[in-house]
Amino acid sequence: MKKNKIILEKKNSSANLSKTIIMGLIGLVLLLIPSSLTKIVGLLVGITLLLMGIVQVINYIKNKNTISNFDLIVGILYSILGAIIIFKPHSVMNLITIVVGIYLIINALIKVKIAITLKNVTDKWIGTLLVSLITAILGFLLIFNPFASVIAITQLMGMFLVIVTIFDLLDTYIFRK
Repeated sequence: MKKNKIILEKKNSSANLSKTIIMGLIGLVLLLIPSSLTKIVGLLVGITLLLMGIVQVINYIKNKNTISNFDLIVGILYSILGAIIIFKPHSVMNLITIVVGIYLIINALIKVKIAITLKNVTDKWIGTLLVSLITAILGFLLIFNPFASVIAITQLMGMFLVIVTIFDLLDTYIFRK
């Protein structure tokens, strides 16, 4: 029984080592070539939308006796949007970044309101106000410079993955001793 446990632990540590190395490689890609990743994501979204549009148009053609032209209209819109994104793949990531920026600004406004309410109750409202100001600044940065924000966020994720990989490799090394 003890021998099986040792074999299982070795298999698990080998699998964990493989996962760790893969995550480290993904982290390096995110860190070193983030713009390529955003282009790939954009292309995948564009191709998906284009294919969805083509399927919608085919469904319309197959079922001509339907009363609604909805499938045709949606299919054409998806196809156009997919083609645009294929030719401008960074636009998807920029749009996502802008939406996140808008969300942060709305969140910051809510926090300002909370801080004002807290001002009447406690003297600890300043922390909430500072967090709301920082959140608003980050939101505006995302909105007015989305491409640089996407690159920076992607690189930050890559850096975190590389750091976690290093820690995992150290754990694996220490565990094997």
